[in-house]
Order: sequence, then C-alpha cells, then structure tokens
Amino acid sequence: MNAFLATYAEYWADWWPRLMDAARVTAELSAIGFAIAIVLGALLVWMLRSGLSALRRTAQGFIELLRAVPLLALLLAIYFVLPSVGVTLSGYWAGAIGLGVHGSAYVAEILRGGLQSVHGGQREAGLAVGLTPRRVFLHVTLPQALRVMLPPLLNSYVALLKDSSLCALIATNELMLAAKAISSEYFLPLHIFILVGLLYFAIAFPLSMLSRWMERRMALGRRTVGAA
Repeated sequence: MNAFLATYAEYWADWWPRLMDAARVTAELSAIGFAIAIVLGALLVWMLRSGLSALRRTAQGFIELLRAVPLLALLLAIYFVLPSVGVTLSGYWAGAIGLGVHGSAYVAEILRGGLQSVHGGQREAGLAVGLTPRRVFLHVTLPQALRVMLPPLLNSYVALLKDSSLCALIATNELMLAAKAISSEYFLPLHIFILVGLLYFAIAFPLSMLSRWMERRMALGRRTVGAA
C-alpha cells in the first residue's frame, strides 16, 4: 500500500495540472450541455402543451426517438456524419450539443411533470383575479412547479455530467480522455483511473446529496400544507 501511494507522491506534480485542465473542460461541457437541454426541453414542453396536434405529435416523436437512441450513437453521428453535409464541429462542440440534445428529452419529461403537478384550479384562480395568462404562469404556476422540478433536474445534471465521459470517443479533451493519455504515457492505469473516479465522485456526490436534501424539504413542505 505504501508503494502504491508513493506513486502518487512521485507523479502528482505532473498529473494534477493536466487532470485539473481536463476537469474544467468536463465541467464546461456538462454546463453547456445542460443549458442546451433546458432550452430544448422547455421548447418541447411548449410544443407538447400546444393546441396544435401536429406540434404535439412532433415533440412526442422527437422525445421518444432521443430516448431510444444511445448517447454514444448520437455523439458519433454529430461528429462524423454532419461533415458529410458540410457541417463540421470540433469534438468539444459536438460533445456539448450531443449531450444537450440527448438530455433535452429527459428534461422535457421533468418539466412537463412539474407543470402537471400544479392543480388546474391555481391557474383558474389567478385568471379570476384578473391576471393575464402570462402572469399566471410566471407568478403562480412556475414557482410551484419549480419545487417539484428542481430535485430531478439536479439528478439529470449529475447523469449528464457522468455521461460527458463518452465525449472522449470523439476526441474531446475532457477528464476521461486525459486519463487515457496519462495512463498510456506512464503505464499506470490503475492509479490514474482511481484518481479520476475520485474526481467524478467529488463533483457528483455533493450534487446528489443536495438533490436528496431538496426532495426531503419538498416532501416536508407538502406534509405541512396537508396537515394545515
């Protein structure tokens, strides 16, 4: 064990800066991808709630397609197929867009579920006191729906963060690709991948705990309201 740990002490100065740079890329990828997922997910929910059946069917078909297609297949299609039609993206942007598009299907279901959790009477009451539909949504429906949406959205972000490791297969210099490069240089894959696993854990575990705390708070709030 001492010899195993001594290896980290010997190479730490070489490994740590490279892994930190790659971790920054991973954080950026997941943040941009999740932002894209939120925007596309909100658009899909708007289409699902639209009065036009064509929009509803299109959104539902898009969601089902994305949920059926593996993320890796989508990433490879964006990176390798789009250049054949004149659209060439770097591995970084192909990864961010792929993560966002794939995640939008799951985000859309979370957003739709959150909005549906708000009783229709809340909207009717807001309209009855003279609020416009837009103000009812912003000041009545959305604040209540957010309490339901936030914990699963945070879980979705954690899942997207871990899925970003697949971007290594399209030459994105994120944490997993950096780990593969370092392990091939030093021939110490066990040391490297244990360290990378701990980095992923350090990022994802606090977010998972925050999500659980929010779920407990939300459940407590519902029980308190019900008791009243």
